[in-house]
Amino acid sequence: MKNSTITIPATQPKRFASVRDLVKATAANIEQIREFDRRIKGAVIVNALIRTRAAAGMTQADVAEKMQRTQSAVSKLEHAADAELSLQDIASYLHATGGRLNLGIGKQPNRGERIKELAICLKGELESLADLSSNSDDPSIRQSINGFFGEAWFNLFKILCDTTSKLPKEPEETSPLMLFGSESACVAVETRAAKAAC
Repeated sequence: MKNSTITIPATQPKRFASVRDLVKATAANIEQIREFDRRIKGAVIVNALIRTRAAAGMTQADVAEKMQRTQSAVSKLEHAADAELSLQDIASYLHATGGRLNLGIGKQPNRGERIKELAICLKGELESLADLSSNSDDPSIRQSINGFFGEAWFNLFKILCDTTSKLPKEPEETSPLMLFGSESACVAVETRAAKAAC
């Protein structure tokens, strides 16, 4: 008797654009899809924590060691709903992964207040960089930081010019922005700034 081989044509596995698409295609009923959506919406913070760990190239065991917890405790945290997390859990996890936590309490700031807050943060970061450059014995670090300052100065100035040009035009004698009131003024400021020494 001769052995016969049956060839089954290979089928390509179906690809899905997202996990939600996979769930929609394979769910037994609409309730399973709703439950999936509910769980995803309830794990926004948890998913952000996991992305932070992945970006740091860390395993759950790495995070557990830095948090002084077990790997199973980190796994449980990563499978929890946002509502089950404490602020301490989040802060500890982010500290372990090198992430950051920004928490604001109070009334929602308006745009002007947000820009002032960002300016204060920017000033602090720039001062830290300047201190790093001043205290470094490595000429390449000083050169990189000095180059960054030049690039940052240019970019900030360009942002101010570009956004100022969107303001409605006012007569120069009444405008508080005479310096930035026109395109030629921006060029004049660029020229002056290039000659200026801070």
